[in-house]
Amino acid sequence: MEQESKNNIKKLIKNSSFFVILIILTYYFIFRKINRKEIMLALKNTNYLFIIIAVILGFGNIFFEAFIHYRNLKLLKEKTTFKACLKYAIIGFFFSAITPAATGGQPLQVYYMHKDGISYINATICILIQSFSYLTIMVLLGIIGYIVNYNYVSSLGFSEYFFFIGVIANGAIITLSLIAMFNKKLSQKISNIIYKIIDKFNHEKAGNFKEKFTIQLNEYHKSARFIMKNRKVVLKTLLTSTCQLISYHSVAFFVYLALGVEHLNYLKITSLQSVLYLSVSILPLPGTVGVNETGFSLIYSPIISRNIVDSAMLLTRGVGFYFYVIVTGIIILLISLKKKNN
Repeated sequence: MEQESKNNIKKLIKNSSFFVILIILTYYFIFRKINRKEIMLALKNTNYLFIIIAVILGFGNIFFEAFIHYRNLKLLKEKTTFKACLKYAIIGFFFSAITPAATGGQPLQVYYMHKDGISYINATICILIQSFSYLTIMVLLGIIGYIVNYNYVSSLGFSEYFFFIGVIANGAIITLSLIAMFNKKLSQKISNIIYKIIDKFNHEKAGNFKEKFTIQLNEYHKSARFIMKNRKVVLKTLLTSTCQLISYHSVAFFVYLALGVEHLNYLKITSLQSVLYLSVSILPLPGTVGVNETGFSLIYSPIISRNIVDSAMLLTRGVGFYFYVIVTGIIILLISLKKKNN
């Protein structure tokens, strides 16, 4: 356990360092080209009431996930509180933000749930349903956003292909998840094919894959049984995930209002955000740092003046992402220190 703890600390330091390096590189290649005087002038005239609304909407990304965990854990007859579920959502947000492809959040959420007395099986079911729901709604909103803004997005050139890659990649993940949940024979056949391919290169890794996949497959089947028995709850989870993502995508709109941009179309701004979010989601970078900022400028530059776009990009990412990375990081540090003292 002591060795495992040391390894986890090393991984955290490694991921955090990589995350910070990405931010530094983003500043060097993107932010250094920005006219600081124009940004300072724009920020000076900012309406901070709208910034506060944007901050609240950014928090919705964490709040709605906590609500999903609370409702589903209660349904699974686990003793929990909304405060505890808020902690799980905070942990998920922070570690997803600092790890490549957001892979660090979910395992730690399961770990902390289990530490709080929630069974490993129910914790895994809860996380799998939330993740599946979030991914499904993310793809649906992205596709709707693309349809609504088809002519505009098509005019952006090669950037459109990132959207298609995002749809295909995330769609493949959703399809494989559904197969793993509801078609045991097909999922085992896929497992055997992957096992044979890996076995040709490394027999030991092939064996490890087989073992882990079997465990994961059992967890997916348990999730499937839960879904079949509680279809209404799954529908509620999808609706809550919709609220979660709409809340997050609305941050940019209120940032533009704060900067004094007039004649804004709420549907256009939020739907473009859903297209951007889906387009960069598949890239294996912590928090999609760098690509999100670049994509933001690329999408909004043709319709908003350059100095406002730069200010909006800084505020949208600052209010909706970096601010919460700092806040959730501090909260997790305080939780860790409290546990250590106890």
